[in-house]
Parts: sequence; structure tokens; C-alpha cells
Amino acid sequence: MLREALALYRRHFGTLVLTCAVALLPANVLTAGAVVFGLASLGSGGFGEARTQSEQIQQKQQDLREKPPVSTEARDERTRQLGREAIEGGSAFDVRHFFGNLFPFAYATAIVAALLLAGLFLAHAAAVPLVLGFVDRKATGPAHAWAVVASRVGALFGTGLLGAALAALGAVFFILPGVVLAVGFCLAPPLVILEGLSGRAALERSWRLLRGRWAQAFLFWALIIVFSVLGSAAAELLPAGPLRPAVSTLIRVVLYPLPLTGLVLLYCDATQYMRRTSALG
Repeated sequence: MLREALALYRRHFGTLVLTCAVALLPANVLTAGAVVFGLASLGSGGFGEARTQSEQIQQKQQDLREKPPVSTEARDERTRQLGREAIEGGSAFDVRHFFGNLFPFAYATAIVAALLLAGLFLAHAAAVPLVLGFVDRKATGPAHAWAVVASRVGALFGTGLLGAALAALGAVFFILPGVVLAVGFCLAPPLVILEGLSGRAALERSWRLLRGRWAQAFLFWALIIVFSVLGSAAAELLPAGPLRPAVSTLIRVVLYPLPLTGLVLLYCDATQYMRRTSALG
């Protein structure tokens, strides 16, 4: 299936990229802003201040070793005082600031995940009529694809919002649950477009259709993750500035249509299998 997706991607590269870019461009631009917010939350207080507190205690300990008080009693008292500062002051300070900055970072992570998933969801929906047209050798293009999306925009918005919220919530808990949820919901866009489902019904049917196809779904989502990391890694090679998000966005917009095409083909394969099974039954 990856080979078929790659063939369609090569043959209709411009049309696929242009169509998906309508959703992927704004999603990635907003994501870049959320990333900046998350990084700013790490550097504006808590973690930096916690390190400063530890460094201050270490400096005092070094001063005590280099210039100890004259009397043994004074030296012991100073040692005990530094110990109390490290345990009561330093540790409490570290914990307080750690969790104080963990929340905005986790919040920014959830926003990033939700924005990316929302953009991918809409781009995936637009790819459905496009890829089906390519397979059936019918004339199609970005205008037709987005006209189909516009006719189901309410259902797509509700389904995508629910799926993105659940996946983003899962991403907060060590990322993996969010990835599993995102993969499980990956057939929801064609279900909304082609079968008229929406919300919870579309998400649940997506899970059922993936029975026996999880490996293929994970493969396409692995490509999405790899392309995301590739975009970020390429941006890090550039000097800080607006060029970084521009490069990462360009890489993702160009490469994401490949796995999205594969997911549409995966839906087609799953529904054809279901129809054959029902006919035999």
C-alpha cells in the first residue's frame, strides 16, 4: 500500500501538495507560535531560577571549604545551616518552580498536538475526494476537494475537535497514548466525507475498520512523525529567526501528503474488505 501511495504522490505531487497546504500551512504557523510560548515558559523563571538556587548553595559550600570559620563550633553550625537551606529552601524551591513551569509547557504541548492534528485532519479530508478521483481516473483538483470538505465542514469540525482533544490529552501523558489515539482515529475523515458519520460514531468506526490494519496505520503515522521531526531538525540547522518555522513548515507541507494519501487508500482497502465479508456472509 505504501508503494501505491508513493506512486500517486509522485504522479500528482503538485495537486496533492497544493490541496493539503490549504490546511497545513495555517496549522503549522500557529504551531510555531505555540512552540515559542512553550520554550519561553521554560526559560522565564522556574527551571533557570531553580538551577541558580542550587548553584548558590554549591558556591556557599565551596566558600566554606576554602575559608572555614576559625572555631569548630562555628564551622559545624555553618555546615548545618547550608544543609537546611539545601533541603528546606532549595528542594522546595526546585519542586515549586518545576511544577510551576511544567504546567505551561504541558499546556503548550497540548496546543501543538491539537493544532497539528486539526491541520492533518482537514488536509486528510481534502485528500479523500482527490485520491479517490486519482484512483478512478476522474478529473479532480483542489477546488473540487475543498468544495467537498465545505459541504461537510460542520461534521468535520466536530469530529476533528473531539479526536484532536482526545489525542492531545493523551499526548500530555508521555506522548505515546496520544499517538495511539491519533492512529486509531485516522480513518475518521473519509468516514465523515463518504459515509456521513460524525463525532463519536466516526471515531469508533475508525477503530473497528483498523482491525487487522494497525501495522499499516502505524506505518503511515510513523512517516508523519518522521517528517515532523525532520522539519524541526532542518530548522535547527538554521540561525534563530523567522526562517526556522518557514523551513519546517515547508518540509511538512511537501511531505505530509504522502502518508495522508496512504491513509485514504487504507480506508478504501478496509471498506472493500468489509463489503466482501458482508457479501460472503
